[in-house]
Amino acid sequence: MNDLLAPLRGYLASRSPRERWLLVAGACALALVIVYAGLVVPLDDRSREADRRVAQLELELIRAIGIAGEMRALQGELASVESRIQPGSDTNLIALLSTLAADARISQEQLESIEPRQPSTNAKYPETRAEVRLKGASLEQTVEFLHKIETSGSHLIVRSLKIRARGDGASGGVLDVSFSVSSFERA
Repeated sequence: MNDLLAPLRGYLASRSPRERWLLVAGACALALVIVYAGLVVPLDDRSREADRRVAQLELELIRAIGIAGEMRALQGELASVESRIQPGSDTNLIALLSTLAADARISQEQLESIEPRQPSTNAKYPETRAEVRLKGASLEQTVEFLHKIETSGSHLIVRSLKIRARGDGASGGVLDVSFSVSSFERA
C-alpha cells in the first residue's frame, strides 16, 4: 500500500503549503460529492418512495375498513334472511300461492296457471320455483297478491314480473300478469 501512496506523497511534498491545502480542500469537496451522490440521493429517493407507499397503504386501509363495514352489514342481512328460511321445510309452493291468490280475492278464472319451474342446484339453499299467470286481474288484486307473497312467512321472492294492460274490464282496464316466485329452504 505504501508503494501506491509514495508517488502521491512525493507529489504533495513538492507543492507549496497553499497548494497542498487547496488539493486537500478539492479532495474533500470531491469526497462530499461522492458521498452525496452515493448515499444521500439514494436514501432521499427511498424516503420519498416510502412516503408514497405509506400514503397508498393508508388509502387501502381506509378502503379496507369501508369494505369490512359493508361485509358486516351484508353478514347481518344474510343472518336475517337465513333466520327466516326454514330448515328442511317442505312447503308446497303451488298450494301456498293458490291460497295467497284466494286471500287476495283472485278468482280461479283469473288465476290462469301456477306451474312449477326448474329449481336451482344450490346445495346449501335448495330453491323451489313456480311461474304464476293471472288473466283479467285488477291492479288492486295484483298489488294485494304481490304484497301477500312478499309478506308471507315462507320467505318467498318474486323473481320476474311482466304486466300487460287490457281495456276490456268492467271498471276500466284489467291486467294480464305473469311472474316467477321462488321459495328457499336450508338443507
